[in-house]
Amino acid sequence: MSSSRFRRTFTALALILIASFAVTASAQDTRHVVEPHYPPVCIQLKAQLSAPGGRLTPAEEHMEDTARIQQAIDHCSPGHAVELSSSGDNHVFLTGPIHLRTGVTLLVDKATALYGSRNPRDYDLTPGSCGVVDKRGHGCKPLITVDDAPNAAIMGRGVIDGRGGATLLGQKVTWWDLAHQAKVKDLNQSCPRMVVVNRSNNFILYRITLRNSPFFHVLVSHTNGFTAWGVRINTPSTARNTDGIDPGPATNVTITHSYIHDGDDDVAIKAGPGGATNMTISDDHFYTGHGMSIGSETNGGASHILVRNLTLDGTTNGIRIKSDLSRGGLVHDVTYQNVCMRNVKYPLLLTPRYSKKQGDLIPWYRDITLRNIHILTPGRYILVGKDAKYPLGVQLDNVWADGLGDSKIDAEFANFIYGPEIGNLILSGYDVSNKQITGSKRGTPIDCAGKFPPFPVNQSVPESAENVPHYDHALYVSLDSTAEYHSVQSAVNAAPATGATIRIAPGVYRGVVVIHKPNIRLIGDGANPAQTVLVDDRSAETTGSTFKSATVTVTGDHFYAKNITFSNDWNRTHKQAYEGSQALALSLTGDKAVLTHVRLLGNQDTLYAASPKCHAATSSCKVSRQYFDHCFIQGNVDFIFGDAKAFFDHCTINSTPHSEGMITAQSKNNPDQPSAFVFHDCRLTADPGVTNVYLGRPWRPYAAVVYLHTWMGPQINPAGWREWHPGQTHRLRTAFFAEYDSTGPGAAPEQRESHSHQLKGAQASKFTLRNFFPHWKPDTSLNHSRHTATAVR
Repeated sequence: MSSSRFRRTFTALALILIASFAVTASAQDTRHVVEPHYPPVCIQLKAQLSAPGGRLTPAEEHMEDTARIQQAIDHCSPGHAVELSSSGDNHVFLTGPIHLRTGVTLLVDKATALYGSRNPRDYDLTPGSCGVVDKRGHGCKPLITVDDAPNAAIMGRGVIDGRGGATLLGQKVTWWDLAHQAKVKDLNQSCPRMVVVNRSNNFILYRITLRNSPFFHVLVSHTNGFTAWGVRINTPSTARNTDGIDPGPATNVTITHSYIHDGDDDVAIKAGPGGATNMTISDDHFYTGHGMSIGSETNGGASHILVRNLTLDGTTNGIRIKSDLSRGGLVHDVTYQNVCMRNVKYPLLLTPRYSKKQGDLIPWYRDITLRNIHILTPGRYILVGKDAKYPLGVQLDNVWADGLGDSKIDAEFANFIYGPEIGNLILSGYDVSNKQITGSKRGTPIDCAGKFPPFPVNQSVPESAENVPHYDHALYVSLDSTAEYHSVQSAVNAAPATGATIRIAPGVYRGVVVIHKPNIRLIGDGANPAQTVLVDDRSAETTGSTFKSATVTVTGDHFYAKNITFSNDWNRTHKQAYEGSQALALSLTGDKAVLTHVRLLGNQDTLYAASPKCHAATSSCKVSRQYFDHCFIQGNVDFIFGDAKAFFDHCTINSTPHSEGMITAQSKNNPDQPSAFVFHDCRLTADPGVTNVYLGRPWRPYAAVVYLHTWMGPQINPAGWREWHPGQTHRLRTAFFAEYDSTGPGAAPEQRESHSHQLKGAQASKFTLRNFFPHWKPDTSLNHSRHTATAVR
């Protein structure tokens, strides 16, 4: 790359750089926070369980210490601690939900572990509400509740272990399995949080290790004064929704000298009603997890926050502010300084579009300062303001991003100028009135050498036996914030060049999707294909071409789709005309495509099943092989067309109203081209009142269509087949249109068009799936058992 400065400009208005570089004293916890100390002990309890290998026996799983721990807490005077200690080989306490009281500290000694019960009934808010996945969620009591208990604390060099990966009693899943099920089904899990602090001023977490929480580790709300000092949070990165510390609506918060390794936000300031103010996050180290976040709740406002001396090593995000129109608000006077990052996917992510939820609560981020930030590895940068009225206001002071030339920057209303030869990232403001660009303040990159310590695992007590969730490589799409992506196209864009599985939550996703990558697999996670719909309303008239009108265009090989609907609803708002009404739901030209339990909805030209390299009249071109299993395909004119080698197995082909309907328009262009449409064990149905439907007409001279064992409704014209333009073209003479064992009121072999064929058994056997695809066995199961359900409309 040239040593000259590389300039990249985005037409924009919304990234405004603030001129002042001072950090005000108010942008932090207003308390003078010092290292806590252990209070005197009021009572010491001895462990009675050993858990060799991190496992309790079935009998021990019912020997809970809940009652004696709670009794000790209830009888301890304020300013004192209940101490949990090991005894010989016994180092484990087992508990269900407990409550801390005013001024009482729970002190867990070194080499001592407090295990959470894995009996969901212990945590029920209402009978049977915990340990389930449903729409409501939040059916569990926390493991430790601190409610209206000022000056309480949890301290010690021991461990509190939520056992999120242990199989629940009476069930075959873990807490973390439930979280994953909720993600796949776009529902909510009911799993207990580890520590919930509410209306309890001056609460302290000190030196404690928190492990394997079933859900959030620490949630703080409506509290003035919260300190986490020397805390270690250690939970697998694959354990979903295991946030580290989430200060909610609270003020005067300090999180310092702590180490966080989890499966969600390391710290997330959730500024709901009541607001989040005066917080200091300092001298901390984040490992796996989603980084340092503010949001997604910002509707209460977040301000006067200082993040200082932070390292992020392998987190998904670095500095993140996230919200949307359903819970947005003003975030201002936030300073990040002396931050080192490496191997972070999204080093800077500031967006008011965290989800597509709608509302009138506007996220507005301004007076945000980034000072002395050094990003050591490439990543993706997202810096977005809502619009010109609510711009993203960021001051940059000595922000360095190594390898920026290998990074991707997404921004709106912003100009970027950066010099890859020195690795300095300069984000500059755009002045609408005079188009002047002003650079940010330069400096010298901060030294991050030696600032990434390994996670200090607490080895004083063995970890509980956990089933660590496998890394889920799938990309998840939903219309709300339960998934990483909120449009199918954004997930496709994020997929590796080699392909990915994309799971789509129920909902209607309006917009065009274009897939050029191979091995893209789209899975609808609804109960049936009708619950997950990809739809748009373009037509040949609006786009200038039939082939540009598709809602979904797939050119990549090895495409797979399951339990999903592709639709083009152009005729919902436009009358179908003789010209310009072609409106594709799916344009599919990739090889070895498999679609199972998919609905394709349109009218004229619903499905283009074609071979991109076979438009010329040549016998040497490669034909795309495509397999449709238990699909529902709807339209009226030429609604299955193209020159692919396509097999339709147990599909329902439904005709919609039109004066004259044609199911297929196959376009095999020469006699040696190995192209044809085969319909096997299909059903040809129609909307009420529909008549005069043809099995097909030849778009090209050597069109080939075969129906095997197909039930045909009364809408089928007895002639079966029709010329492309009767009286003008003569393609039926060279086309191959055939049937074998057609049934139903539309089956009329003796009345069929004279150029068509009624096959014998030996002739028909050439078109069975095995013989039609001799070198390819389509797999509809995505490496699972084959589906046998009937087509779903």
